[in-house]
Amino acid sequence: MRHSTPGAGRAITEYFNSPAFHAPKESELLAAILTELMRRGRPTHSKVIIATVIAKLEGEVDEALLQGYRNLLTQLLEEKEE
Repeated sequence: MRHSTPGAGRAITEYFNSPAFHAPKESELLAAILTELMRRGRPTHSKVIIATVIAKLEGEVDEALLQGYRNLLTQLLEEKEE
């Protein structure tokens, strides 16, 4: 049976709301996606990258990561238009 201290939830919440918490930037998310694709032997064409970002958006529940993936997708689509 697990027991948690009463302040543990509060400490976790305060950490994620503090400036010390560093949500991944779009460049870090892109690097992770590219690494994942290369490890799987998949191509790293823009269509594959965009499809992977969309798949990540569909499965992510963390709001900070969701926003990062949204920003990354926006940047990728803007580059594709140029």
